[in-house]
Order: sequence, then structure tokens, then C-alpha cells
Amino acid sequence: MAKELVLSDGKKVKIKQGKGIDLLHAQMKAKTSEEIPYALIAELCEIDGNFLVYEDILELPIEDVITLQAAISGKFQLAQPSA
Repeated sequence: MAKELVLSDGKKVKIKQGKGIDLLHAQMKAKTSEEIPYALIAELCEIDGNFLVYEDILELPIEDVITLQAAISGKFQLAQPSA
């Protein structure tokens, strides 16, 4: 199920349920390991009906980037070991 949120400028974001292939694509597109989170946002997020490249994510206002990072990181919680 896709998660939805609104950016500071009113643009609507749909965040799709990520899969391993999305992470692999983000890793391949990023130039450095520090850019992987931005590339992953680009892989998973549709903003006002458009998919962006990760360089576009770098140009978003910082509050929107932080919001998107939080939304993405919340989707990938590690499984807790059973006792």
C-alpha cells in the first residue's frame, strides 16, 4: 500500500512499498554511498504524478528532504529477533 504526504509547496507525494530491487537501483544510480538515500527517495516517490531523478531530490527544500527521508526510513524497520 502506498503512503501519501504533502510537501511544503503543496505537492502531493505517493511513496510506494519498496522492494530489494528498488534499493539495488538506488545503489547503482548513486555516485557515492552518501547519495543512496536520495536515490532511494527518487526510486520510491512519485511527486505530483512525476518520478524524479535523485539529482532533483537534492534540489528540494531541506524540510521536504528530511520529511521524505523520515517517511522512507520508517518503511524499512529491521525485523526484531524473537526471544
